[in-house]
Amino acid sequence: MVQAGDEESGYPLPAGTPARDGTTIVAPATPGGVGAVSVVRLSGPEAFPIAFLLTGLDPRTTPPRSLTLCRVRDAAGEILDTSLAAFFPAPRSFTGEDMAEVHMHGNPPVVEAFLREACSAGAIPAEPGEFSRRAFLHGKMDLTQAEGLADLISARTEAAARAALRQMRGGVRETIAPLREKLLSLLARLEAAIDFPEEEDVHAVSEVQLKERVSEISYILEEVLGTFDAGRRFRDGATVAITGVANVGKSRLLNRLAGEERAIVAEFPGTTRDYLHAEGSVEGVPVRWVDTAGLRETVDPVEREGVRRSRDIIASADVVLFLLDGSRAAAAEDQAAYAEVAQRPHLVVRNKADLPEAAAEGRFEGAGKRGELRVSAKTGEGMEALLAAVAREVAPGEGGILAHAPLTRVRHRQAVAKALAALSRAGTSAGGGLPLEFSAEDVREAARALGELLGEVAPEEVLDAIFGEFCIGK
Repeated sequence: MVQAGDEESGYPLPAGTPARDGTTIVAPATPGGVGAVSVVRLSGPEAFPIAFLLTGLDPRTTPPRSLTLCRVRDAAGEILDTSLAAFFPAPRSFTGEDMAEVHMHGNPPVVEAFLREACSAGAIPAEPGEFSRRAFLHGKMDLTQAEGLADLISARTEAAARAALRQMRGGVRETIAPLREKLLSLLARLEAAIDFPEEEDVHAVSEVQLKERVSEISYILEEVLGTFDAGRRFRDGATVAITGVANVGKSRLLNRLAGEERAIVAEFPGTTRDYLHAEGSVEGVPVRWVDTAGLRETVDPVEREGVRRSRDIIASADVVLFLLDGSRAAAAEDQAAYAEVAQRPHLVVRNKADLPEAAAEGRFEGAGKRGELRVSAKTGEGMEALLAAVAREVAPGEGGILAHAPLTRVRHRQAVAKALAALSRAGTSAGGGLPLEFSAEDVREAARALGELLGEVAPEEVLDAIFGEFCIGK
C-alpha cells in the first residue's frame, strides 16, 4: 500500500481506510456486449497469483506494464481464450496496489467464464468505482481528480472532455492546494502568537498582515467560485427552453435546432401538450433544447398539466427563447405569456421571418432580456445569429473555461463558499479588535473547507456518493 508522502504520489492520505482493504477485486473495464476486445481488471494482494493461475504468466519474469500473449484456462486446464495480459506492480499502478489486466476477445460468455474462475480463485466482484476509490485512498489522486475522471468518461462533447481532463490531471488542486497551504501557514503563526505571546522568536501577526493575507486568498477564491456556472454546464449541460403562446412555431424551431423531426408541427394550437426535448451542443457545451406547451389558460386537463410542466422548465432553464409570431402584431396573450419569463434570462425571438413583418407592438423589455432577433424556423433564416446569442449565455468566452479546470459540482461550490464565509469572518474579527482566537478559528475552518474539497478530509458518505457514480470496472 502506498503510504503518505510516497514518491509515487506526493498526496497526503485522507482519514479512513479502504472499505474492503486486503481483498482482491475483479471486474470488466469495458462495456458489456459483443466487441473486438474486453478488458478485465484485477487489483489487490492476490491479483498476481490469480492472474498467474488463469494465464500461466509469471509476474516475476513477465515484463511489467507490457502486454504479453497468453492462453486463459479454467481450473480444469481447458483453454477459454487466447489473450494478452499485463502486470502493474504496486505502487506504480492505477490503484496503487498490485494490478493485472487481461485483454480478451469481446464475447460475453468468455468474459463471464473468466470472472467466474477469478472469483473461485479468491477474488470478489468490484463495486461501482472501487478501482478509482482505491486509487484515491492509496494517494494516487485527490478527490477532484477522481471526479474529473468520472466526468471525462461521461463527457458528451469534445470541449467537455478537455475540461474534465484538466481537472483529472490536477487543475483544481493546482489552484486550491497552495491556498490551503497559505492558510495553514497563517494559522500556525496565529496559534504561535496565541500560545507563546512573550517568546522573542515568535513573530506576531499584525492586524494589517492578517487582513492582507485573508484578502489575497479571498480574491483568488472568488475567481475560482466564478467558474462554477460554466463548469457545471460543461459537465451537466445547459437547458434552453423554447416558449411562448400556442402556434408561434415552437415545435418547428425545436426541429430546426435538433436537425430532425422531433416534434409534431400543425397549424392549429395546442399540438404540444407536454414538453419535448432534443440534445445538441453550442460552442462545446451540451445543450438540451426543450419545446414547451404554449403558455395559455385552458380547460383541457391534459394541456393544463403540460402548461404547468412548461412553467417548471422555464423556472430552471439556463436561458429561455421567447417566441413571437413576427408576421402578426403582438396580442394580449403574448404580453401575459411574456410576464412569466420576463425575469428569467431570455431572448425575444420573432419567428416567421420568411413572411412579411408586422409592426412590432407591445413592450417586451423584462429585466432578464438578453437580446432580440428575427428567425424563420421554416427556412432557417437567422439561425446562426440565434445560436451565437445562445452561446453568449451558456458557453464561456474565447479561450474561457479550457484555460483552467473549473469547479463542476455543487460540492465544490459549497466548499469554496464555506471557505470564503470563514475568511470574511476572520477579516471582520481582525478589524474589530477581537482576540486572535476568533480569527484563528475562522482561518482553521477555511482550511478545513478546502481540505474537504480536495478530499484530504473526506467523510465516508461523501466518498460513497462520489464513487457510486462510477461504472463497475473503473
